[in-house]
Amino acid sequence: MSAGVITVGTWRERSTTMGAVLSALDALRRSDRRGAVRTSALTLLAVGGKQIEVDDTFDVVHRLGGLQPARVVVVRVVGGDHHHLDARVGVHLQERGNVCRGIDDVALEVGGPVTDHLDSVVEPLTLPDLPIVMWCRERLPPARSRLIDLADHLVVDSARAGGSARLAALARLRARLPVTDLAWLRLVPLRRRLADTMHRAELQHSLDEVRIVRVTGPDPERALLGSWLATSLPGTAVHEEVDDGSRWGVTLEGGRWRVEVRHDSDCVSALVEREGHEDRTCCTTSLGLGTEALLGQVLSHLQPDPVYDRTLAGAASEAGRGDRTASASN
Repeated sequence: MSAGVITVGTWRERSTTMGAVLSALDALRRSDRRGAVRTSALTLLAVGGKQIEVDDTFDVVHRLGGLQPARVVVVRVVGGDHHHLDARVGVHLQERGNVCRGIDDVALEVGGPVTDHLDSVVEPLTLPDLPIVMWCRERLPPARSRLIDLADHLVVDSARAGGSARLAALARLRARLPVTDLAWLRLVPLRRRLADTMHRAELQHSLDEVRIVRVTGPDPERALLGSWLATSLPGTAVHEEVDDGSRWGVTLEGGRWRVEVRHDSDCVSALVEREGHEDRTCCTTSLGLGTEALLGQVLSHLQPDPVYDRTLAGAASEAGRGDRTASASN
């Protein structure tokens, strides 16, 4: 349990029913005599397989402070042929100044036929008439998932969900609802530094001179960076270089200038080389790229991102082209 979170009460049961779960949640909420208020008007639905860490998911959300949802539902799908429904419910308080916030946690472990209609299982647990954010921590939801139709926004981390090989599947999900990819958010400091560096060096009007573009980094951030630059610089070939570490980099070369931006650990550095000018370097600290910080960004700004949509479409197309080329050569 995260610091500052007070537990009002908990309930758990194996081989239970959704009626019992809802009754337990209602009873625990009525036992709260402190008049807790809801400060984040949405339901966060975290879904995963056997690998999803339920307590870690709750802890991440509890550390969000004022950004945390009023209700968090974690669904752990374990598969199997026999009906299986275990549940755990917790009602908590978190005091921030003079405000006492209420937090409801529900964890479900499901298997058997019930997994074919998870939407009907989860829907009674959602807050009525408020957004539902679906967070897939470890893998993309199946294309046939009916939970997608229940959600208003999907949060994924393509770096943990199969990398660039799954970007085409992610693009198909984006056609059904808005998507935020934590892998894309990790690139924000680098993208901002590149734009700022080009502006400060007065090179933003020289992009038509770019003749070489290189991107480095691990998958899938490298693929997303490459697609973003290919979309921003149409007609310019983008060369990708593998780097299995947690470092991302972009190099642009024009006729008489070169700009290199790298994100290494918690530092974003930029180098500008121009003919007839002294080389310029700068480095800024980059913070807040952990899961907790990124999720907080998402929940505070649940809006479609057209730049990401174009980037995802391009990266998915490029990944598909690479798969077809590999198949043709075999």
